[in-house]
Amino acid sequence: MNIIVTNRNKDLIYGANIEIMKELNGVFQVSEIANSFNSIFYKKLIIDATAIANFPKEEVLRQLASTFDTEKLILFLPPDDPPPKKFLSLLVNINIYNFTDNIKGLQKLVTKSNTYEDVKEYAFVATNKRPEDNKIDFSEFDTGMDNKQIILGLKNVTKDAGSTELTYLLKKALEEVYKKRVIALEIDKHDLVFFNDQNMYSVTSSKLGEFFASMRQMDVVLVDLNYSSSTDMCTDVIYIVEPSLYRINQLMMGNRNAFNGLRGKKVILNKSLLSDNDSAVLAKEAGISIYFNLPPLNDRVYNPILGQLLSKLGIVDAGEATDEKSKKGFFGLFK
Repeated sequence: MNIIVTNRNKDLIYGANIEIMKELNGVFQVSEIANSFNSIFYKKLIIDATAIANFPKEEVLRQLASTFDTEKLILFLPPDDPPPKKFLSLLVNINIYNFTDNIKGLQKLVTKSNTYEDVKEYAFVATNKRPEDNKIDFSEFDTGMDNKQIILGLKNVTKDAGSTELTYLLKKALEEVYKKRVIALEIDKHDLVFFNDQNMYSVTSSKLGEFFASMRQMDVVLVDLNYSSSTDMCTDVIYIVEPSLYRINQLMMGNRNAFNGLRGKKVILNKSLLSDNDSAVLAKEAGISIYFNLPPLNDRVYNPILGQLLSKLGIVDAGEATDEKSKKGFFGLFK
């Protein structure tokens, strides 16, 4: 069932004839909305933008993205006040992909969330650096870069969670199965060299700008972020957790609030032997959503689960594989 938070567009949202289990009506702070539903399980949270206090300030939108699971969040925009592209670009850059200003769009999003592929036309790459207050000035954009290019950042949350190996596995899958032009790089480390594979580079933070300028012809750029705190160059970021008790406890002993910054972000369990039920328990205990549960993988062969992850991220279509073995399905090698 779904939850709605309404104000001026209440009648329009009701006109979509979706199942509703709970409603708030009025104008609220993001924290007030969160406190109202923090113990309720729901399918989608539909928020009328006019019900958000201080909308559309950037800090409010960022708070919205960090507070809620953005895959479950739907932002209903005022249909009588079309937003500029810069605003939509901000939504995409903070991982709010589910937005609409009409009933048909709302009905679609309740059934199926948008992926980056659905909203990539709004993604721009900022040319300027973040000022001291860590906000992006969206007044200038580098439109010279192909807006269809996907730049996926991979960042370890627990120690040695596997971002480097996953970067390699995704690159090989994109190249060999999905026939994409892809390049991989790591920031301020030299681990990719051990895979002895082409188009994998180690780059220092100071050289990132000129390196990206040379990659416009690539369909996908994979960035192993390592310890870099900057994700500005990425169109999407996944946060990688190895869910063993050892690694989780090690993380929490170093920072008891480590999971707070992951709310609303795409958290992937890597090298995971957890069942779906165990994964749900971990998510509840940590106060986060699990975007994908990835088991240990053989780095010598392609595993179709990588295609599922790439499809969910919107990097490839579900039926896009050109490798004949992949087209035959899971047991293709035996046919």
